[in-house]
Amino acid sequence: MPLSSIVIILAMVGYAVYRQSQRHEIVGSSRFKLAIIYGVVGIAIGGYHVPAGGLAWTFLLVSIALSVVVGLARGRFTRVWPENGGVWAQGTPLSIGLFLGLVVAKFALGTVAYFTGVSDSGGIGEVLLMIAVMVAFQAEIVWRRARPLGARESSADGVRVAR
Repeated sequence: MPLSSIVIILAMVGYAVYRQSQRHEIVGSSRFKLAIIYGVVGIAIGGYHVPAGGLAWTFLLVSIALSVVVGLARGRFTRVWPENGGVWAQGTPLSIGLFLGLVVAKFALGTVAYFTGVSDSGGIGEVLLMIAVMVAFQAEIVWRRARPLGARESSADGVRVAR
């Protein structure tokens, strides 16, 4: 893996952990922004290849399923509360740990696939795409929890200030 890819993944993981530790207002229309960023960067970096065989497809499907399950769990365990006319969210140590665990698990799956000869074509782009899937599922669950509490659908609905 090129050094530039390692720097990019470390920067994006660091940014994600930072963002999760900060409180932010939930706005429905922008809930997939981070997932889109991860997806675009993952595609731009490359390193994703269509699986060549049945076992490689199994590894890919397990990876996607893991991203979905972790995203659903993170959405459930993200702290959500109404305040000052808005609805706010902040990651918890558990939701941040689940994120880091997914990154480690994805690298572990790729390593096992490589050393068992199942696939040697996985890369950093694939990891970022799996993170994008997780973040998208998390964002939807958080949105579904926040909407009944009065979360705004769009930024045009008024600006809230964190205190």
